[in-house]
Amino acid sequence: MLTMEARPTRESDMDAARAPVDDHVAPWTSYRGLLLERRADHTTYLVEDPSRAGARTWTGAAWTADVRSVAARLRALGVRPGDDLALVAINRPETLLVAFAAWWVGACFVPLDPRDGRERHAALLAACEEPWLVTDDPDGPGRLLPPAEVLPSAGVPSPVEVLGDEGPEPDLDSPALRLHTSGTSGTPKPILLSMRGLFVNCDAMRAALGWTPDTRLINVLPISHANGLVICSFLPWFAGGSTVLMDRFRSDRFWSTVARSGANACSLVPTVLEYLLADPSTPEPGHGLCHVVSGSGPLRPEAAEQFEQRFGIPVRQLYGLSETTSVLTMTTPQPVGALAGRMRGSIGTPVRHAEVRVVDPEGRECADEKRGEIVARGSMLMLGYARNPEATAAAFAQGWFHTGDRGYRTTGPDGRPWFFLEGRLSDSISRGGSTVLPQSVDDVLAAHPSVTRAATFGFANRWYGEEVAAFVMAHAPVTEEELRTWCIERLGFDASPKVVFFGEELPTTSVGKIQRSRLADRMAPELAPYWYHQFRSRDRTKPDRDLHDQKEPEGEA
Repeated sequence: MLTMEARPTRESDMDAARAPVDDHVAPWTSYRGLLLERRADHTTYLVEDPSRAGARTWTGAAWTADVRSVAARLRALGVRPGDDLALVAINRPETLLVAFAAWWVGACFVPLDPRDGRERHAALLAACEEPWLVTDDPDGPGRLLPPAEVLPSAGVPSPVEVLGDEGPEPDLDSPALRLHTSGTSGTPKPILLSMRGLFVNCDAMRAALGWTPDTRLINVLPISHANGLVICSFLPWFAGGSTVLMDRFRSDRFWSTVARSGANACSLVPTVLEYLLADPSTPEPGHGLCHVVSGSGPLRPEAAEQFEQRFGIPVRQLYGLSETTSVLTMTTPQPVGALAGRMRGSIGTPVRHAEVRVVDPEGRECADEKRGEIVARGSMLMLGYARNPEATAAAFAQGWFHTGDRGYRTTGPDGRPWFFLEGRLSDSISRGGSTVLPQSVDDVLAAHPSVTRAATFGFANRWYGEEVAAFVMAHAPVTEEELRTWCIERLGFDASPKVVFFGEELPTTSVGKIQRSRLADRMAPELAPYWYHQFRSRDRTKPDRDLHDQKEPEGEA
């Protein structure tokens, strides 16, 4: 077995990190095999948001037929294996149809976050090789595919039989999914995931969660991100179960939708869990929800305990990154209230097909309780960062994938290693499960004609874990509202500062680097009143910040 101390050559680092850690073999040799397994299945796979008029339902057989129809249309329009196929991934069945069809063809699906603006979408697609974009916008970047020509229409015959030739089986190790993240540089890094990695990680999650064909998931997360797309949408298909695709999360309708749809499981982010706790709504009798997992950000132990006590449903925490497809560790099944004290804050034990360690700066494995960087290996890891060999090499140094997260492990009551997450090694801000890179916000603020220099940092917030603040040095008159609007127009609401301070001096090192941690400590007393405040995107220019009369928010994300 390869050890950290063996220090393989750089050329073999990625192969060593991505090599299987066990003898698992997927039951399907291709994505098409997985899909076609349900072509005669008349049980439900997908339920559209029940609150929508005329909400639709697909059986496994109907979904397979529609996916093949969309795939045939894509091929007829010129999409080929290896192409990048993008669309703005709103929470609608059509988005999933395009994703599943892209994989049938062998194209790499590129979901674009609908909360991002046109400029960011264009920048992300500019990094692709002649991408296709499903859009009815004539000015969209890339090669355009009109939705009316891609998606099946009622009464229009499927072109599957007309085309006949469905092309060669796509390679399981070619790029299948392209996600984006911001790491330690100001440029979003495109992450390439393979179908084999999806298979391996879904098998690990299915085993850890115990999901079966009887599992029905309610999906309230955006399918432009890994949790909503992989865990909440693709995993139910992989496990033979079903999913209820919601347009968005609304705490005042959550429990009634659970009862109406027959959902018995859900994957949440800590922000959503906090909203459910704050909302007065209670579950309807016999609602059936019995599986709740939380990921994509740190979960407050107190929130998990309160959720279990109030709703009587155990909460399991998972940990992973987009670079690891989805999940690396997960807490084991426990009765309500069984995880308490220190163990309540754990991110759990490694799922199967993954090996996880904590290492020191020299790459040596840390003993129990010693802090270091969390690293991992296994065949679910990404193929690499597209067109960024330097970042890829750094991520896979010494034959392990380096998460950039700080943490430690301890021996749990079951004798297995239980891991704990303490935050990013870098200064990244984790807002509601999404990463905000301070430097990218600094650059936007500094581009304002009245700003000399700016420093962005995170502060504690109940609803999102962390929110975004900025300290600005200005050489001309400018208001907080003007700077917030400036950022929202360029970054979107989520990544923009919610509070802006003005001053004449920033804490820096001897070589002029901003010391964000010192700045955050200095501003902490002024930011403390915002712990409970929910900053809303509805009014994009003026934050609703009445600190003297704070009420429980409505719980809409």
